Amino acid sequence: MKKAIAVIGEGITEKYYIESLRGLSSFQIKPNSLDRKASSLAKLEESIQISIREGYDEVYCLIDMDGKSDGITRTKYLTLKQKYHNKVHGKASKGIRCKVVFIESERCTEIWFLYHFLKNSTTKKYNSYKELENALHKYIPDYDKSEKYFKSIKKGLHNLLISKGNIEFALKNSEDSILSKEKDNRNYTFSEIHLFLKNIGIVENS
Repeated sequence: MKKAIAVIGEGITEKYYIESLRGLSSFQIKPNSLDRKASSLAKLEESIQISIREGYDEVYCLIDMDGKSDGITRTKYLTLKQKYHNKVHGKASKGIRCKVVFIESERCTEIWFLYHFLKNSTTKKYNSYKELENALHKYIPDYDKSEKYFKSIKKGLHNLLISKGNIEFALKNSEDSILSKEKDNRNYTFSEIHLFLKNIGIVENS
């Protein structure tokens, strides 16, 4: 039987990016997007619990780290991550064993998109989404974080990125961003999406 995977995205960007990956993996992938206006840690946990009960083998949560860098929101997020991340949940007696994995990007998923166009990883700090979007506009001038824009991309976000950019750049930049983040004790400008794509078999593990 095919491994069944649920992918939870916090917002509209993740929703359409996940949709664009369907059919590229040998696994059965179900996108599960939180309502943009209702997106919250409580809603995220609810979606994780539903996916576990539905019997998925793995659940990936694509997390935007902007807004989770400090204060009570960060404390609550880290508590939620500690509860679920890289752990197997469910009851084996009922045949439910579900591994949950958090995949983080900072500021947001758009940093992964930008990595498709950079020959080397960047440690530049983007102080707002607008700053990051402006950097992405150098390569995709019409990029817009809107339903109208995402629906206008005929072959989906993934195909747009690999046709205009370079997936090998993105993978290396993503890997390097995590290594330098840990080395420099930095909590900004990084993405773990390369791990997600490798785990679901869309790109090969090196």
